Amino acid sequence: MNKTWILLRAQIINFFPINEIREPWNKKQNTAVIMGLGVITLMLFICIYNVLTAKILVQVGEQELIPAYMVAISSFAIFFLTMLRSNGILFGSRDIDMLSSLPVEVGEVISSKFLFMYLLNFLVGFVFMVPGGIVWVINAETDILRFALYFASVFFVPLIPMCMASFIGVLVVMVSSCFKNRNILALVFSFAALGLVGYIGISGTHGDSDMVSLGVELAKQITEIYPLSELFLKNFSLLVLEGIGTFIILSSVIFYLFVKIVSKKYDLFNKLFNTSSKYTRYKGVIKRQSSFATLYKKELGRFFSSYTAVLNTGLGVILLCVFSILLLVISPQKLGLYAGIEDMGGFLANYAPIVIASMLSLSCPAASSISLEGKNMWILQSSPVSIKMILNSKLAVNLTLHAFGYFFAVIAVITRLNMSLIQFTGLLIIPVCYSIFIGVLGIFLNKKYPNYEWNSEMVVVKQSIPVIISGIIGMIAVAAPILLNWFLSFHIMPTLWGMAAILIITASIMYQKSCMSNYI
Repeated sequence: MNKTWILLRAQIINFFPINEIREPWNKKQNTAVIMGLGVITLMLFICIYNVLTAKILVQVGEQELIPAYMVAISSFAIFFLTMLRSNGILFGSRDIDMLSSLPVEVGEVISSKFLFMYLLNFLVGFVFMVPGGIVWVINAETDILRFALYFASVFFVPLIPMCMASFIGVLVVMVSSCFKNRNILALVFSFAALGLVGYIGISGTHGDSDMVSLGVELAKQITEIYPLSELFLKNFSLLVLEGIGTFIILSSVIFYLFVKIVSKKYDLFNKLFNTSSKYTRYKGVIKRQSSFATLYKKELGRFFSSYTAVLNTGLGVILLCVFSILLLVISPQKLGLYAGIEDMGGFLANYAPIVIASMLSLSCPAASSISLEGKNMWILQSSPVSIKMILNSKLAVNLTLHAFGYFFAVIAVITRLNMSLIQFTGLLIIPVCYSIFIGVLGIFLNKKYPNYEWNSEMVVVKQSIPVIISGIIGMIAVAAPILLNWFLSFHIMPTLWGMAAILIITASIMYQKSCMSNYI
């Protein structure tokens, strides 16, 4: 067990470059400060959201639903986050060869990786459950033992969602390894699993046409989305104390058994994840191409060959495609019933540009494209091509990804909605401005804060400073015109055009600065 804790400590130090941050005058100190502020801000937003949700339940006299509601919501958040990163932490990390040469058992390696993933998910569960739990304790009948068990369950809530998401990750690796295009099939399976879970969640969140009380509706959502949360309800067949105790024991047993099973086959799973296809993909004459076309194809191949990069940075485009399909299949009126918006057609006619832009802003592979070169960056730097051409090829991949979702969404909106000329022009141009801005911003930040020393792609794809800052700035750029329209009564279309102009000017300045340097 001592070796497990040593491995866990080493993973934490490598994941958060603590030793480098502690060095005096190290550039990563500024990076760590910015990243820390971004994480703290996000955690504060989540805490405020959960406190407001709990207070609403108290106001309608349904405070006893708070524990079960918080368990269900935090479990879903942990499940989705683990789905997006389990195969980058558990399997496919660069440190596995080094760990295999150490005098440690496979069970100790996998236990340390599971514990590390547990610590990350525990923070997610903590910010969801504790703020709402405090509101519940203040407003509920005094029951010290029940309160204690609830807060103790915070340590056990991440276990089952982690196992479920990791099991899906293992299943995806096993099934996709049998096919020619392994990465593409793995991505299809992963997105299908996320879509299925999202569909189950959404189908359980809308009520009947005759609106029932909020408390009954929320109870129905909780039991349909995550049945184990029912163990925290007072009206459950078991006593509350027995229900929470059962939840804790069940979570511990499932987690222990899953870790033991995966430990026995860990070498096989890791080999399947890292093994390239045994089929020859292409046989033919190699044609001479321009430098830009060669770099572009290299970047495109590099992006789609990374399961972790596509799953995380392509999520916004996938969501945009799903939204477009829903708009084509379901009438705007019915979508309005689900979303609680009376005039869904009029709403989308005005807000379609910013809706498309918001989803495009979620996908920014450019923010990690330079760092993903890793220790092979010297090959690109020594190539007889200009820095501008290298950056253009990386930016072109970002725009290509956005173009796929953009054209699909525009066709769906035009087919379904009646729009004026001004609205139609805004639909065509405003999302393009956002797309260019977020791509250039990602390249600019990744060039300024590169990270070539990484053991897992997950570090640069999700936790790097360019990804976090570009995500925050993208959210601000999307939220600013909406807030101006809602709170200061600015007309939405002129506000969006003004924001688009600001973004294009800013992108031009960042692009010029990035291309003027003589090195990456």
